[in-house]
Amino acid sequence: MNRLMTQAVLCFILCPLLTAQQPAQVASTSATEQPASGAHPAADVPQSSAASERNQAIKNARTICINSETDFISLATLDRALMRQRDWDKLGLSIVRDPCSTNPRYNSPRVTNPVTGDLEIQVNRVVFTHIHTYILTDKASGVVLASGRVRALDGVIASGPMAEQIVQILSAARLPAQPAGGDRGF
Repeated sequence: MNRLMTQAVLCFILCPLLTAQQPAQVASTSATEQPASGAHPAADVPQSSAASERNQAIKNARTICINSETDFISLATLDRALMRQRDWDKLGLSIVRDPCSTNPRYNSPRVTNPVTGDLEIQVNRVVFTHIHTYILTDKASGVVLASGRVRALDGVIASGPMAEQIVQILSAARLPAQPAGGDRGF
């Protein structure tokens, strides 16, 4: 009986941890969603207008700042993960440290001309879960441009898929569309 109870407890503890190792990637942005061809034209106008405004905000951005609301994902971890992405250099974005954050180091009187990012990534972790979330916003208008979540055991594991999703969202708006086939070289 004692052995059976031990196996049940281990299964109860380890099963969520083992499934958390597989990052479940969910990203949402309306910029990539296209309405059906049979949809009403009146309903398409606000969605396309909002999507074009979001794309324009992403295209106009030159800097991006990262704010982490959790201790499980550090700013440096996500910073490194973003810079390791294949298309990051093509985006032309610079990552800046946001002096307006709650970090007491930036609240000193020596910081006279704070540099803030055009876009902001807020990272968080849902309490008592392995779900890490992010929200990409335009700092000037406060408009949410995209959001998503990654399920992983810790922030280091979550930062890779999270950075991949963020770069895909930014690439869709900033980079020209890749040709689907044909000329791929040798």
